[in-house]
Amino acid sequence: MKKIDRILVTTDGSTESEHAFAAMMPVVRSDAPEVTVLYVVEHAERSTENRVAKACETLRETGVNAQLVVRHGHPAEQIVQAGNGMDLVVMATHGRGGLQRILMGSVTEAVIRRLDVPILVTRPGTTVRTWNRLVVALDGSPRSEQILSDVVPLARRLKASVELVQSVLPPITMTGLGEIPGMQIADNPMSYLESVKTRLSSEGVTASAMVLQGRAAAELLRHVREQGASLLCMTTHGRTGLARALLGSIADEVIRRAPCPVLLRRSVSSGPGSVMQPLPAKALPGLP
Repeated sequence: MKKIDRILVTTDGSTESEHAFAAMMPVVRSDAPEVTVLYVVEHAERSTENRVAKACETLRETGVNAQLVVRHGHPAEQIVQAGNGMDLVVMATHGRGGLQRILMGSVTEAVIRRLDVPILVTRPGTTVRTWNRLVVALDGSPRSEQILSDVVPLARRLKASVELVQSVLPPITMTGLGEIPGMQIADNPMSYLESVKTRLSSEGVTASAMVLQGRAAAELLRHVREQGASLLCMTTHGRTGLARALLGSIADEVIRRAPCPVLLRRSVSSGPGSVMQPLPAKALPGLP
């Protein structure tokens, strides 16, 4: 069972960014990793740097093997460079949305699109619990299952249960369309989820399955909130540009509103020679 030996946790010196320190503590207590606290300086900010150094010292006082690294440059670029070779990158997002997010951009979003290691994302207001109940969002595709390579060893080490969920749109009856068929029938993905559940059970993970009905992001957030999940896990397709603008991004909405920390992995090609070979599964229509 692979342990998490090296963690990179980022901070911009703000109180909001330090929520990342609390979010990583369940795995820090479990695996006792080496933690690198990364502070990227875009401008001369001596007072902020002193604050970050004090926060890092507080981590060491609580028994965390933490060291502070200060870099200069563009935050997203420096985080990606420092994150390569790490087992986990931990970040806090300010949860911006709408026009403010479009104008200001998002360091977290830029890092997620470029980094090929799992990323733990949290935001102010999330509840940090022991990771004993993990919810994994799937969309029926092999690419969405790539997060399982992180979830399975984590669940086994922490003796956590895993709930597999997939959202489908409900059947819609339409009238007044002439000769156009008026019924849209959604496939029931339970047989797919049960097959994944069986594979996880064979690897020693206690798993369950649930089909959600409705818009994927909204239903996923509602379910996680009602069930009191301690960690939400999912793969993001990392779309950029026009495709992302038109289709939206479930991961973006989730990390801005999730009531618990979110573990993300950017999907990679599942063809021959790819870095990660996903578990085989019946392909169903994917989510954005």
